[in-house]
Formats: sequence, C-alpha cells, structure tokens
Amino acid sequence: MSRPTLPAARSEQVDPTTGQRVVRWTEGGSKNQHLYFTSPSVTADDRWLVFISDRDGHPNLHAIDRKTGGIQKLTRNTEGLLRAYVYPLGGRRGLSKASPCLDAAHNRVYYILNDEVWRVDLDGGADPVELCELPAGAYTAFNHVSPDGRTLCVPFADARAFEGPMQTQWEQLRQVPEIMRRHDLRTQIILIDTANGRSRIAAEVPFWVTHVQFDPAGSGRVIFNKEGQFPTTGIPLPDRIWCLDTDGSFRPLAPEADDEWRSHENWCPDGSAIVYHGSQAGEPFVAARTWDGMLLRQASLAGIALYHATGAIDGRRLFIDKPDGWIALVDPEATGPERIRNLCRHGSSCRDQDAHVHPITSQSGNTVVFTSDTAGQCDVYEVKLPAWALPAVRKDV
Repeated sequence: MSRPTLPAARSEQVDPTTGQRVVRWTEGGSKNQHLYFTSPSVTADDRWLVFISDRDGHPNLHAIDRKTGGIQKLTRNTEGLLRAYVYPLGGRRGLSKASPCLDAAHNRVYYILNDEVWRVDLDGGADPVELCELPAGAYTAFNHVSPDGRTLCVPFADARAFEGPMQTQWEQLRQVPEIMRRHDLRTQIILIDTANGRSRIAAEVPFWVTHVQFDPAGSGRVIFNKEGQFPTTGIPLPDRIWCLDTDGSFRPLAPEADDEWRSHENWCPDGSAIVYHGSQAGEPFVAARTWDGMLLRQASLAGIALYHATGAIDGRRLFIDKPDGWIALVDPEATGPERIRNLCRHGSSCRDQDAHVHPITSQSGNTVVFTSDTAGQCDVYEVKLPAWALPAVRKDV
C-alpha cells in the first residue's frame, strides 16, 4: 500500500549577506520542526527528511521526499501531545515529540505513542507497527537507535518526579532532579530489540536522564546525561556526561572542575571521541575526550555566543546557532576570520523547544538542517554548504 502524498511546499531563497542557498521545506500555518539534534533528520541515502508537524491539529511524523518535495504523513495520532521532557504540558496520551529517532541507514523511524513504542518504515508506504509497551505512565525523553538498527535505547524516569505543577522546561530542570534526590527515585535505561520488541533494563541510575546516544562505531556503548539544575541557583548539576558500558556498568566521563559545566555531548562520527561544549571559570570552550575520559583537546570559544553545537562529520568543527540570529561554522583550532564564519540567518525566536534551531548536518555532510519561526510559525529549513564548509578529512582524532 502507499501513503497519501501532500503537495510540495518547497521554496528557495538566497541569504542576502552570505549568498548561501537556503531551502524552506514547509510553510507556515502550523508548527513544523526537524528531529532533535541527537538524531539525524535526513536518511543516509539522502531521500527522506523526517519532521514533526501539527498541521492536522495533533503532532504527527511526516517525511519529505527530497527529490519531489512531496510530503507523506507517517503516523495517525489523534490524541494530542504526550507529556515528556521539555513538554510538561502534554497529556497522558498522544505522541511524544521528544521521542522520534531516525534509523538513517535503514530508513525507519521509532517513536512513542501513548505508552507504546512504534516503528514506521519510510520506504514502501506500510502502516506503523507497534514494537512494545512501556510501563504505564512512563515519563520518557530523547531516544536513540544503534548504528546497525538492531537496538533502541529508551530512558524513562519515575513518573512521581513530575507530579508537581510544572509549566515549563525550566521548571522541570530545577524541580525534577530535586524531587528524585529527595525521594530516591530512578531513571531506567531500557534496550529494546527492534526485531521482536523484547526489552531489558541496561541500567538504573539515581538521577534524571534525558539524552542517550549509541557509539556510532557499533561497540554498543552509550553516552547519557545527568539532567537538571540546582533548584535555587539554576546552575547546571555537576558531572553532566556519563558512560554506559555493555556490561551495565556506568560512570561519569571524567570529573568536572568546581567552576566548570558541560553541555550538549555528542559522539564524533567515527566513535573515536565524545565532543561537548561548556564553560570553565566563565570561559566558554569546546572539548573532546576518549571513552576512557582522556582529554584529547580543548579550545576556547571566547567571544562566541551560542545556544547549541553539533559536530561536523570531520569530528573537529561545529555548527552552532547564535543568539544574534545566525547559524555559523566554528573551527576551534583556527585563528582569524576562519575561526567562525556565518552560513545563513536563522532568525528564530527560540522562545520554546519547538522554535529551537538545533542545526545538524545531513548524513552526507553537505547541508545543515534547522528549524526557525522567522516566518511566524515553525518551519524546517536546509542550507547548502559552500566549498569552505564542506567536510574535511581528519585522520588524527
């Protein structure tokens, strides 16, 4: 069978300052956003771009055929938004907008609907398939699929930690970790076999986990985070980045200094290092460490304001979204004008999770996908990279 295809909404413009070509894949009138930056949004064969849209009144997954621009609706959620990390106002049923993750190699998307994990294949037009059920009322976050497509990793925290009157992501960040600490609550990190839906608890940790990411080299190792802030100061909790080994043991990546915080951890594409950015003694930086915690490099980001950073596929440079409304490429090891170069304006308000830009490279490394509400509602955009920003081969990482 085949899914109905909506008309293309593709349009193109040239950034007037940089001259870079920017494609707008969706058009206003509804919220449209690409997937969270821990997951790709574009398949490895460059055919599909997956995004979330509420164009029919409920959040649902859609896929854009990048050759024609035609839009296919992948899911049939009619029960609204499911509560989850960064979406505290969701209900007890519906689609979790925090849950979708793309298996870019096999053209499949995994997501959570109600208390169930589902899979939908992009090719062929088949209906979604229920993979397994989660514990009733599970409070989930951002999931991840292994590079071979065989295992889905799902973190979920004890729902009792979210029973307070939280209206925003920021209230979650301050209240949930303290509730978990006070009542000795746990997050379970679950591994699900994508072939048969069987699941097992890989680890149970005494804090809130919201990001999980498999080693892209296929070792089965997972990095995850300790989420949250101190309730009175809003300062991030220490020891942000954690490592889960295949035997179920877990530990911090490396101790943090008293005046340091880390954020937005990602694997290098070849699995050789874990990259993150943060601040120490008020000085912003980007760093990379091995799985064992050894520091490979750390470079100052002084003078560079940013919200999020994701790695280019060379494992060295970073794509960032800046508060001044630009997407830029940062080379931490360069000096002079090549250290940071603007690609295009995003112009997003970044007023909530849906409007966050979250720039991330396509699997080819030739474009960057992002979300912006510069046109009034959130839409999905993609900027083609110029020659100076194309992937650079790096052999010494």
